[in-house]
Amino acid sequence: MSDQRVSVKLTGVPETLLWPLYGRAAEARRADGLLRDSRAVWLMDSIEYPFEERFGRPSQVFALRARSFDKVIEEFIAPHPDALVVSLGEGLETQFWRVDNGSVHWLTVDLPETLEIRCKLLPDGPRRESLACSAFDPAWMDSVEKLLAEQPRHLCIVVQGLLMYFRRDEVDRLLRDCAARFPGATIVFDAMPGWLAKGAPGGTWLSASLMRGRDDNRDKRYRLPPMHWGTTLGEAQRLKGLHPAIKSVRDAVFPPGRGLTFGYLNPLLGGAPVIRGLRPRIFVVEIQGGRPELHA
Repeated sequence: MSDQRVSVKLTGVPETLLWPLYGRAAEARRADGLLRDSRAVWLMDSIEYPFEERFGRPSQVFALRARSFDKVIEEFIAPHPDALVVSLGEGLETQFWRVDNGSVHWLTVDLPETLEIRCKLLPDGPRRESLACSAFDPAWMDSVEKLLAEQPRHLCIVVQGLLMYFRRDEVDRLLRDCAARFPGATIVFDAMPGWLAKGAPGGTWLSASLMRGRDDNRDKRYRLPPMHWGTTLGEAQRLKGLHPAIKSVRDAVFPPGRGLTFGYLNPLLGGAPVIRGLRPRIFVVEIQGGRPELHA
């Protein structure tokens, strides 16, 4: 395997794709793992990168986040088996293989340097396409509109681990544009509370809380790029008011994990309004609109 490994050299926001891959693969290797993701294990073994040195001990957080997103998408495609899922800034996420029902269609949208790596390891295939484009470039929306005009389908737009690195006005504009252009769509994305997005010694409070390891590796430890958007207690209501077509905004439920915090306290208290506003959240935005055939 070593002579077949792909060398990965990324910086800035694109490099963030390696941290959740490391977390998912580590969880999938465990006998008591919270996520079954053999493709993530294969990907990590196929990449030449100092994962442990850069990220420290792996956290179960990424597996819990992946399971939360998976559940939302599985619930979406259950009544719409041939739906189109558009994954913005997908990186090396392996969600397609975890939720594939044999008929769902998938479009990966990411930056050229990221797609170059993804396509080497996860080339496009039946029902899977990729598009080199920024999530904030309306060109991907043009492409999706053309796809829906050719073959009307229900649409789900997924954004994982991306929006917190952009300004609030940029995120708001993206959501407004999606609401205006894709009636009937569902948008799923995660967000960080303001306190976790703030700076801390060596990066953000998020990285400080999750990246654990030996002190002698501290100088080599990965530092997350600055986060520009942090949510507040009233974020769901604020998001609902961004566009008249936004029908509802709700929180996805995080599954229980291991240990006191993730196995007991988070399931017990995580749904309380104040606690919910202080932890990372996954928002599910429903857009009003007609049935898919009206897109044609």
